[in-house]
Amino acid sequence: MFQNKYNRIVLPFLFFSDLVIVVLSYYLINIDFNELLSKFDIIVILSLLWTIPALYFNSYNVPRVYSYLNSIKPTFYTFIGFSILYIFYILLDSSQKPSPFFHFQYLAYLFLLQHSFSFSRFYFFHKYRLKGKNTRFGVLLGNFTKNQIENINSDALNLGYHFIKIFSHPELYLKELNDLINKHRIDIIFYSNSDQSLAEPISVFCDNHGIRLKIIIPLSSYTAKRTGLDMIGDFSIMDVRHEPLLYIHNRLIKRILDIIVSFFSIVLVLSWLPILVKLAQIFTYPGPLLFVQDRVGRDGKIFKLYKFRTMKFCSDLIKAKKGWSEKTKKLDKRVTSFGRFLRRTNLDEYPQFINVFFGSMSTVGPRPHMVGEDLFLEKKIPKYRIRRFVKPGVTGLAAIKGYRGGTDDLKLMEERIKFDIWYLENWKFFLDLKIIFVTVWQMLTFRIPKAY
Repeated sequence: MFQNKYNRIVLPFLFFSDLVIVVLSYYLINIDFNELLSKFDIIVILSLLWTIPALYFNSYNVPRVYSYLNSIKPTFYTFIGFSILYIFYILLDSSQKPSPFFHFQYLAYLFLLQHSFSFSRFYFFHKYRLKGKNTRFGVLLGNFTKNQIENINSDALNLGYHFIKIFSHPELYLKELNDLINKHRIDIIFYSNSDQSLAEPISVFCDNHGIRLKIIIPLSSYTAKRTGLDMIGDFSIMDVRHEPLLYIHNRLIKRILDIIVSFFSIVLVLSWLPILVKLAQIFTYPGPLLFVQDRVGRDGKIFKLYKFRTMKFCSDLIKAKKGWSEKTKKLDKRVTSFGRFLRRTNLDEYPQFINVFFGSMSTVGPRPHMVGEDLFLEKKIPKYRIRRFVKPGVTGLAAIKGYRGGTDDLKLMEERIKFDIWYLENWKFFLDLKIIFVTVWQMLTFRIPKAY
């Protein structure tokens, strides 16, 4: 899906393209590329000074607006923030040799290049979205006039939404929605209705099917802009669920943390730990070093999860690799004595940092379930699919609270899902750091709960 590629590939590319422009503008004035290579500190400082306002104003994203002026506002605000930081930097750094005119030229070059690039990429994606690409599939629920629907559809095309269906009869919402999701992929539902008796069932329906819900509010465009709400067809829209990781700057921060943690985990631990594990396996339960199993990741996508093998070979090995094996239980006879040690210390999970490094997992997030377990639980537990809104993690909030490992107790599983949903709604960088610290402490003190 293009949206996933846009988040994972295009946005980072645009972000680093902005940084390249920031650095090259500095050297285009005197065109001394040898100096560019010799003064690496300048590259780092300029990149950092641009990164701070860029993350705040989200200037590297291509906004879903249809005004060219509004499209370059984030870049303009970022440029102003960068200019202020840059001026403070050159005033405080006594080693700066360039003249004041050089700095003026640099900021002028940067202004022209960044705004030109910002305008160009908006124009490209605007035309791209007009062709029906980079699209999120949605459903519109509400009593709208023909003219209002035309305005909403016009805005939706510009904003990258494609409405599969528009429902104008409240009594048919739930019945037809159930039929619709069996035939089409639905990413988002826009809802507008004053009937409170329908609002809760629609919200529950979206939660149970892992669909994001936006409420259409009858506010003026002026009021909407003051409150920071988005607009579509002269209507204000509000997200029902707060998801910090919907914002690219938060995802970028989390991804940087993932890369750092996984890199050092691979270099400092996975460079020697597999050798010791393999030696122990040879003398206790011969077979492959790793066990690779299908697990369910973000947006319900299947990925290959890596872990050290802790069990003996069984008759249903192929079935187990596909994610349809029996859940591990306490004192499970399939787990060897050394395998139990690996599970008790969480060392069996260490190869998952390979998953983290390549992006299918995060260091912190909901623990990924087997395919069979996931399909069973989504039918039994309300709001279960919401946990798929974020990447699964090597550790997580529910895991450090003791809600981990296989269980047939649906009440315990419901508590686990509550922690998963709370995490994605209240994510903070320092929350991830806290969870990582607690996990390491539990490993070092052999206090990992339910580690069997």
